[in-house]
Amino acid sequence: MKIIHFSVSLLTATVFISAPISAEPAAQDAICASQVLAPALFRPSTEAVTVYESSTRYSTTPVQMGYGERKVKIADAYVEYDIIPAKFGEVTETVEVERERIELETLPATYRTDTKRIKVKAATQRWNPNCPAIQTADNNSAENCLLTVPAEYTTVTREVIDSPARTVKRVIPARTETITRKVLLEPAKAVRREIPAVYTSVKLAKVEQPAKVVTTQQLAKTQAIPVEQTVRSELVIAMPALCEASVSPATIEQLQQRLQQQGYYQGTPDGILGPKTRTALTQYQEAHSLASGAITLETLRKLQLQ
Repeated sequence: MKIIHFSVSLLTATVFISAPISAEPAAQDAICASQVLAPALFRPSTEAVTVYESSTRYSTTPVQMGYGERKVKIADAYVEYDIIPAKFGEVTETVEVERERIELETLPATYRTDTKRIKVKAATQRWNPNCPAIQTADNNSAENCLLTVPAEYTTVTREVIDSPARTVKRVIPARTETITRKVLLEPAKAVRREIPAVYTSVKLAKVEQPAKVVTTQQLAKTQAIPVEQTVRSELVIAMPALCEASVSPATIEQLQQRLQQQGYYQGTPDGILGPKTRTALTQYQEAHSLASGAITLETLRKLQLQ
């Protein structure tokens, strides 16, 4: 009996037929072209995620005030007479002792906590270990034996601006004082006597240097999140594998022993290709990035059974 060797390219899923070879581990085990699921290929990468947005900060330099005095006349000079005294009236005046000014108040920016969901690995497909091997000559489709592996996500917590920093103007009104002074209404007659004017000192406040606003920029902060980029998606291809209909129990038993040594097969090897053996075989193939869905020659070589 001639044994046909199949050389398969995982990227193009094109099958090439080469010269006959001998099949191991049992010479009577026939080789068939089986539909299998070639695993997806990934490469590690990183994605920069903004966890703290940039913002503008403001600070103020307070107003610098200066103080002095002003001499204000509160009584006019007048002349008195001994016979007929002078007559006076009172005048009330409002004097500005502190000018109106503007003060600036800065309110810092406020933040809120936000979460962002990042996909770190795309959804893939894997071969259902409970499905029997599908021959290329069969009318059955391999899609019924594919299981969907959902995508993997991670959540990143970040601080985003809820309300930006701002300044508020506050007007400080001018301050005044009321001063009452005497005014000559009728001068004295007869003996003339001069009464000098009367003055008082009033404290004054003025702005020597206005308030200033200083602006600083708070830079944004980013965090590198490890992700896996898909180099090639999984695909169904045809590969040379043992024909399950005619595979010998001795071959299955050797396969079970090797899988048991690798820690995948649990139980006593019995030479029966059952669900337990299929599950262990699929787990081994997925762990070593091998095509799954049949007892491929690729897997036998990896297990050193060929």
